[in-house]
Amino acid sequence: MMADSFIQEYIQDLRANGNHSPNTLSTYADLLTRLDRDLPYSLANSNADELRAAIYTDGREPATRALYRAAVAGYFRWACNPDDPRLDWDPSRYLPAVKIPRRASRPITHDQLRDILARARDPYRLWYLLAAGAGLRCIEISRADREHITAENIWIKGKGGRERIVPTPAPLWSAVEDLPDGPIARHPDGTGRADRRQLRERANYHLQRTLRHRGVTMHRLRHWYGTYVHRAAGNDPRVAQELLGHASLNTTQIYVETTAELKRAAVDNLPLPVD
Repeated sequence: MMADSFIQEYIQDLRANGNHSPNTLSTYADLLTRLDRDLPYSLANSNADELRAAIYTDGREPATRALYRAAVAGYFRWACNPDDPRLDWDPSRYLPAVKIPRRASRPITHDQLRDILARARDPYRLWYLLAAGAGLRCIEISRADREHITAENIWIKGKGGRERIVPTPAPLWSAVEDLPDGPIARHPDGTGRADRRQLRERANYHLQRTLRHRGVTMHRLRHWYGTYVHRAAGNDPRVAQELLGHASLNTTQIYVETTAELKRAAVDNLPLPVD
């Protein structure tokens, strides 16, 4: 069997498992196919040195290197599965880990959000409420139906098929209470469900061009949610992790804003035993 057939079979197995989004599957297929083409003797016949040279090239961002490494490692774990082996050794085991610099949280300001919600009209205002009031990603908004939202809770189908339930804020319930059943985000022509890309592009264009909030994106509204729920929960990152649907607590730390006031309060409350 040719290496490209291995890649196709691997992607088909991932799709059948249902734990990866279509976007992730497409990205993995593109990366693996590109490596298969660029490596001297194909992906299936590569060694660790060849993989290292192809993945850790100068000028490639750490996040991109990490994505390549994850795609390759998953491919070889699948191909070397002892219950159904296709290859007899895994060179990805010798690839060094990629250290990704921690990103800073970039929530919008409270005044920006107030202006956005005051001036936006539906469907945009509803999308912004879902992002800033319930922490939904664009892909989660595109999957949401009116039936998923009650006065108490929102059922969310998140990344990788993971599900979570978050409380419904009162302004959001007021915005959806009288809507008909079906998709929250519809295709621009009014028929069917809008996909993640359509929703993100329409919403970000509206935020930046129509409402004139330069640099504001849907994801920054989600950052606002993550920052404020972390504060409201007494700075317990586990609460923010569950509400945001993060698999790793390390990801949640990106959304946690540390201010000078919080640092000062923490130091001022140290119980130093001095007179």
